[in-house]
Amino acid sequence: MEEQWSKVAAAHHIIYQEHYVVNMPQVEALLRDESLVPTKNAFSEKLSAFDFNFFMMLVVDLLHKFELSVWKAIFIHLLCILDSLPGDVLSELDHQ
Repeated sequence: MEEQWSKVAAAHHIIYQEHYVVNMPQVEALLRDESLVPTKNAFSEKLSAFDFNFFMMLVVDLLHKFELSVWKAIFIHLLCILDSLPGDVLSELDHQ
C-alpha cells in the first residue's frame, strides 16, 4: 500500500511541482506497471488510519488478464461442460 502511495505522490510531485504533463515518460514509468493514476484519493487517505488497503478493495477485471483467444477457448470449454449436464442448462444460459 505504501508503495502505491509513494508512486502516486511522486507522480503528483512531477506533474504539479515540476510542471510536467501527465503522459510524460517520467510519470508513465512510475504508474504504468500497476495502472495507477496520479490522483490522490480521499477514501484512501482517510481509511489508511484504520490500516485499510484501498488498492486491494478494487476488483480486477479478469477479462483483462486473458488474451482473447485464451478466453474464447475457456468459454467454449465451459459451454461444453454445460452441454454435458442433464436438462436444458445450455438453453437456460442462452436465455439469460
